[in-house]
Amino acid sequence: MALCPDRVILARLSHGLHSHLLAKRIVACPEAGTEPGWRPAVEVLRSTLKEPEWQQAAGTLVISNHFVRYLLVPWNDQLSTPEEWQAMVQHCFHQVYGEVAEHWACRWSGGGFGMPLIASAIDPELLVALHQVAQETGMKLDSVQPYLMSAFNYWRRRMISDNGCFLLTEPGRVCLACFHDKQWSGLVFEQLPDDVAAALPDLLQRMLLRLEGGPLPDDIFAFAAEVPETVLQRESGPTIRPLALEPLPGLPPEAGPEYAMALTGD
Repeated sequence: MALCPDRVILARLSHGLHSHLLAKRIVACPEAGTEPGWRPAVEVLRSTLKEPEWQQAAGTLVISNHFVRYLLVPWNDQLSTPEEWQAMVQHCFHQVYGEVAEHWACRWSGGGFGMPLIASAIDPELLVALHQVAQETGMKLDSVQPYLMSAFNYWRRRMISDNGCFLLTEPGRVCLACFHDKQWSGLVFEQLPDDVAAALPDLLQRMLLRLEGGPLPDDIFAFAAEVPETVLQRESGPTIRPLALEPLPGLPPEAGPEYAMALTGD
């Protein structure tokens, strides 16, 4: 499953090594009013999961980057326990976003000892609402994952480079997560205009310039399902290496980009 501001995406797969599609659905969401921006999507998810084809399923839910905030957190030798790291990550979000970040639900992941971490934060009420939906509908909710992390983990074995970036797009949002010598080195987000083909080349160039003096990547691994590969071609600069999902039995190839976010959930 995937939860986005304007739609909810569901794809039910069979078990086994050679899974195939059993059911699929994309449901549009009404615009949010004064309530939190995620609430209409949660209500759509609630009503959709009550339909027969989704009963008695176990699921992973991917949360759009529109609903997540990310930070690159430096390593700190003085911290050793999860509680200390929790306080550190919360403090970093508070410094950037102010008091609103004090109650955010934070997670983090890194490359290992001494290396920076990528931290994510979401509204804790969203997590509560999702678990309530799962309980009401009988869905076994195995995991809730921010899109950047689910997509990166899905593709990490394909991204062989000592100095590269992971480019991730979705309607209205683009991310550039860079790594150097097997550790995170930069993180940039931008709004993505509707005219992706016209806007993305210049936007990518500006994002590369925002990497705060770090080395330019040699390779950009791009998971941009809704972007034509011709848009990603460059005559100079880093090499862009498109990432594409393998065909899924039962899912028409032309529908693949629409379901890409949900299919990265593990």
